[in-house]
Amino acid sequence: MSHPTHPATVHFPITTTLLTAGLDAVYFLSTWGPTSTIVASAFKTLDIAINPSLFPLLSYYTTLLTLLFSAPAVATGAYELMPLIKRDGLNSKKAKVGVLHAMVNDVTVVGAAWNWWTRRDAPGFMPSNLNVVVSSLVALPATLFAAYLGGSLVYNYGMGFRGSQAKAKKAQ
Repeated sequence: MSHPTHPATVHFPITTTLLTAGLDAVYFLSTWGPTSTIVASAFKTLDIAINPSLFPLLSYYTTLLTLLFSAPAVATGAYELMPLIKRDGLNSKKAKVGVLHAMVNDVTVVGAAWNWWTRRDAPGFMPSNLNVVVSSLVALPATLFAAYLGGSLVYNYGMGFRGSQAKAKKAQ
C-alpha cells in the first residue's frame, strides 16, 4: 500500500460524534427551563424550521453511525500503529502520542456504545441527562483532543508519510 488508510477513515466518525453531541446538547438546552426560551428564540430568529423534539431520534442514529464508522477507523489505526510500537516499543514520543490518541478515541467509542445501549429502548430514543453528559461533555472534547493528537502524529512526527514524502519529512 502506497499511503496510509487510517486518515481516510477518521472523518466520518469525527463528524457523527460532533453531530451527536450538538444534537443532544441543543435538545437538552431546549427542554431545560432556564435555556428553553433562548433556544426557541434562536430557532425563530435563525428561521430554523426543525423542531428540537426530533433531535433525540437524529442523535440516536448519528450515534449508530458513529459506531459503524468507528470500526474501520479503529482497525486501520491499530494496523498502522502496531509496526511503530513493535519497532520502538513505548520508548519514543511518537509511540506514546499514538497510544494516547488511540486510548482517547476508545473513550469516545465506548461512550457512543454506552449511549446507544442505554437509549435503544427509551421512548423516542430520549437521552437521559447522563447520555447528554457523555455525548456532549465527554465524547465531544475527547474527539477534538484525539483529532489534535492525530494531527500532531502526522505533522509533528511524520506518521503516515511513506516513500519520498517520508524522506522529505526526515530531512526537515
